[in-house]
Amino acid sequence: MKKKFLIGICTLALMLGLTACGNDKQEEIGGMPISTYEQTLKSYITGLESVDETMITYYISQSEQADDKVFVEFFKDVKECLPLKGKFVKFYDNNKTFGGINIGKFNIGGNKAFSVEKSGKTITASIIADYSKRDLKLTYVLNANDVKAGPTAINIEPVYTLGETMSKAGLNTVMGIAIVFAMLVVMSGVIKCFEVIPALEKRSKAKKELDEKVETIATPVSTPVVNQTDDLQLVAVIAAAIAASTGASTDSFVVRSIKKR
Repeated sequence: MKKKFLIGICTLALMLGLTACGNDKQEEIGGMPISTYEQTLKSYITGLESVDETMITYYISQSEQADDKVFVEFFKDVKECLPLKGKFVKFYDNNKTFGGINIGKFNIGGNKAFSVEKSGKTITASIIADYSKRDLKLTYVLNANDVKAGPTAINIEPVYTLGETMSKAGLNTVMGIAIVFAMLVVMSGVIKCFEVIPALEKRSKAKKELDEKVETIATPVSTPVVNQTDDLQLVAVIAAAIAASTGASTDSFVVRSIKKR
């Protein structure tokens, strides 16, 4: 199915190219009349009207198997645009300008409905088609040195108004600023941590040392226990000995101290 689709477009483009060659006055870019670029792009647009999401998925699969990256990306773009475009209405006048800023008769930054430009070795042709929901822009890129080799890139995308584009740009700007501020807050927090962590470690160390000192002070000093029982027995023995030698009663005297030599 993909081959039939591509063969149909290429055949139509070739027929239009041969027809255009009969007119020597037509301007050419890359050895091909501008009208041929226009008809080729229009044939792509009209050819897409006969396909649905199922066919597009099949074309993507076939292009991936053939390792045709150009058409893989093109059909993926088409698949994304299908729910956005609605029905095809018409092709705009080639000189109609979209977007940009109008200053009198001049338009700055806008795009024409159809244009072909050559920049160095690259030829870029684009066309904007009118659809019921949202217009689509088809861009066709060729190698200027080898036009017959076919496109090096094909892209189709929705056309947004200047207001929509500015809204998206503004939203992206706000998101970018928010992300930058968020990162600055995170970095500030990290830097603050480098200041707080050493202080906490120092405080913890000081508390630990204080606890060790308090524990040392609170530890009771062990005092030697005097064996009073032995001393009392010794006093009784001495008192009995004195009483026996003197013949006096033990109640008539008091042993106040005992000195050992």
